[in-house]
Amino acid sequence: MSGNGTKKDDKETILSKIENNAEVIESLLEILDKLQDAGIVDLMKSVSNNYLPTDVDFFGKFFSSKEFTIALMKTMNVLVSVMGALGSEKNSDLIKGFMFNFETITDNVQEAVHNPKKYSPKIRKFIMDDDYKASTAVLIAFMLSIGQIFRKITP
Repeated sequence: MSGNGTKKDDKETILSKIENNAEVIESLLEILDKLQDAGIVDLMKSVSNNYLPTDVDFFGKFFSSKEFTIALMKTMNVLVSVMGALGSEKNSDLIKGFMFNFETITDNVQEAVHNPKKYSPKIRKFIMDDDYKASTAVLIAFMLSIGQIFRKITP
């Protein structure tokens, strides 16, 4: 700020900007007060003083490194693809169906592992069961889809 003007001009410019943005500055100060009251400022100070490296050069090199950039790009790509998948009505309904019933699925799987049923005398009835047919069809479709994906992404 002190390039072409005097220090007095610089101070006047700063004071003018403060006056023009008084509401914004007051809002930020209120937020800082709330963070201070909640102990978040003290926590951030503690983390900064005790856990973060003090070497600014380290941060510059780390955040500008090729590895960090590639990892960040891959992570963002995955997040975008997950958001895209969850945004699809079919996918989100399927995922919600699993998630809302996951405890039941877990209970059934644990029961099957710890108390396996013997199906050999009833195998025909078991194979004709609609739930069995649906589950088998889902597993086969899933395995075929995974195979197609792996063929596309592996050399």
